[in-house]
Amino acid sequence: MAIIKKLDSSVGVDVSYHRVLGVNINYNEKRINISLASYVNLEKRVERYKPLEIVDIGVPKEDFKLFIGKDPIKTSYEWLKQNVEGFDKSEDDLEVREVESNE
Repeated sequence: MAIIKKLDSSVGVDVSYHRVLGVNINYNEKRINISLASYVNLEKRVERYKPLEIVDIGVPKEDFKLFIGKDPIKTSYEWLKQNVEGFDKSEDDLEVREVESNE
């Protein structure tokens, strides 16, 4: 699963394929951080290139309840599309593209 949307990266190169690497949920402090990897495009992801950038996005405490009892990865994609500027009107890549790694 991923979000397909052309955006500017922090290094000035367009990226268009974004996938959630992980979701860190701190139940005690009611904090959520989403690690998002951005690739130049789908082809570079499939060809096993490293992401051009990885950013951590903090979810406001008032949205913590949206993640409780739900799949955190799927909920993260929905939250990103509704709350992060640039991800509105994006396309979803619903195909599973996980690659095996020896890392």
